Amino acid sequence: MSVFEYLRRNRLQRAMVAMQKEGLGIAQAAHVAGYNSPANFSTAFRRAFGITPGQLKDRF
Repeated sequence: MSVFEYLRRNRLQRAMVAMQKEGLGIAQAAHVAGYNSPANFSTAFRRAFGITPGQLKDRF
């Protein structure tokens, strides 16, 4: 895993925890992860975790 991949994964995990524990919306979680676009965040999130941010929010 490259340094860039590690940093991206870490930011996405931080956003996932914020969505689960703090109830952040997708746009706010995208900002936490450093994405300007919620659509780009959703794509990266799905590639990293196999589910969309919306599916994660539906679970909680």
